[in-house]
Amino acid sequence: MNNDLTYDILWQAYQKEKRTNELQLIPKTFYEEMGAFIGGITRENTTAEERLQKDNAVTLLNGIFEKRKQKILMYAAYGKQLPGPVPQTEADLYESAGKLLKSSTIKYNGDSAVQSALRSMQAIPEVILPSGAKIGPLEKDQIIVVKDREDRLFLVNSKICKEQ
Repeated sequence: MNNDLTYDILWQAYQKEKRTNELQLIPKTFYEEMGAFIGGITRENTTAEERLQKDNAVTLLNGIFEKRKQKILMYAAYGKQLPGPVPQTEADLYESAGKLLKSSTIKYNGDSAVQSALRSMQAIPEVILPSGAKIGPLEKDQIIVVKDREDRLFLVNSKICKEQ
């Protein structure tokens, strides 16, 4: 009778996880308890029905973890806190995913970025840009190509050039 109750709990947990995109509340010791339940059904000296129940229980437990893993990754991707206490395995997954997502950024490299074409608004002598590069002398309405973002902003904000 106790095995049926535990199997029913496992089945209900799987169904709840499957039906919604929200992470369902489970006890912090859920995986340990279900592992002990599954481990209690030995393959030797058991009936075919018990072996089938064990195989189904393993499949359900793996299914629950996979569904929850997907949801936890979504929580981490959107920076949402996990609802309520979760098993330590899931808390570790959430923390690792959060760290990975925070460390993944797009690096800006001025040399490989798309170059910006600017048009000079006036005739000017040579100018030293924030990057240390020199441009000029420039004629009015001359088109120049600037690779560095800071240089481009400097030229536009100083009213030396305008966007093309």
